Amino acid sequence: MAAVGRRPGLVLFAVAVLLGSVAALRADVTEEQIRPLTVVALVAIVLGEQLPMRISGRVIAPLTTAPALGFILTPLAANGVRPSAWTVLAVVWLCILLGGLIARLRGLSVVEGSLGSRFLGMAVTTLIARGIVTDGQTLVEWAFDAQTHAALGALGLLLAALAGGLVERVLDNLVAWIGQRGSFAHIVAAEVGPFAGISMATVATGPLIALASPVLDWAATPLLILPVLLSYLSVQRVVATRQAMEEAVIALSRFSEITDLTRAGHVQRVADLSVAIGREMAVDVAMLRDIERTALLHDVGQLGLDEPLRTGATIHASTSEEAVMARSVTRVIAGTPQLAELTPYLDQVRTPFRRAREFGERIPLPSRIVRVANAWDDITEGAVSSRARAVALERLHLGLGYDYDPEVVAALERALSAH
Repeated sequence: MAAVGRRPGLVLFAVAVLLGSVAALRADVTEEQIRPLTVVALVAIVLGEQLPMRISGRVIAPLTTAPALGFILTPLAANGVRPSAWTVLAVVWLCILLGGLIARLRGLSVVEGSLGSRFLGMAVTTLIARGIVTDGQTLVEWAFDAQTHAALGALGLLLAALAGGLVERVLDNLVAWIGQRGSFAHIVAAEVGPFAGISMATVATGPLIALASPVLDWAATPLLILPVLLSYLSVQRVVATRQAMEEAVIALSRFSEITDLTRAGHVQRVADLSVAIGREMAVDVAMLRDIERTALLHDVGQLGLDEPLRTGATIHASTSEEAVMARSVTRVIAGTPQLAELTPYLDQVRTPFRRAREFGERIPLPSRIVRVANAWDDITEGAVSSRARAVALERLHLGLGYDYDPEVVAALERALSAH
């Protein structure tokens, strides 16, 4: 039970295994159903599992989902007999499972929760498209009926695919929420951006494959997957660029530790605590990223000091030393457009909260959060004992409203109690 609590995705995977096993037992695959269209679609599903995409800590497999949806929504009639919903679902499950096994043997990471939510989303689409009979017809039969308007048929298939996609994303978000124990709004916010774009393109491709299959037969799957593949490559490039930037920020953040200007681990501890505070304050994903970067770079300015600070703690810095550090970090990041936007945050980390109260000065939230997290680590020096925590909290409370934002300190206390 403890393992399940730490990895809620296992529960989702177990449900998928159970449903897939039931489908396999109830499946009725005949020789007539093994056609080029079916073989190509199933090979595409297996290959798609070899190309997962990780964005914002989530894993999706658009090159699996698109052909799987196309297969589910295609008539697949053989000698006038269409396979049952259980048969279609069983075949999709076995292909996903085989693809995941091959990926694991190749040394790739297979995320159980993601695989489970992906299959359960497809199961919902299968139920809607092939498992529910109305007036003697399933949705797939109705959509391809000669008496059904083509536009209405296409809309019906798209809605079935959208329903399955929505279930997949909801389940994936629930797993992330339970696992991270953060704000659900923050978890859902990760769906915005490239993630949403590639997901919608994937869901729309499934019905297109199904609609094209009567004309293109087996060629429908490889031809119509091409746009998804191109989107996949574009998003992967964006993700790789973002990852390279994050690695550059981490490397730059370590300069102060490498040169012994700050204590070992200080910068990373401040960054981790700042992110935890940001989550407690329910900031969005973009702001959380700015908070983390500001925390990682907040001590780079110490490279410009003539004399190192005592123990490397910026709470001991004088006003003139704080100004030197602010100018130094500005010079370091000014030439990098992706980091230059952090300049106001880094400059205001040194600003006491009283200036906002007394003079109406606007201090950005990332600056206020990093100021509190940095002070906490400067005081505790990385210690986690009850004594160190009590002393640090007392110091922070003495500076409430003067040096530190009371709301941020309260969020700090909540973050500490949650761990």
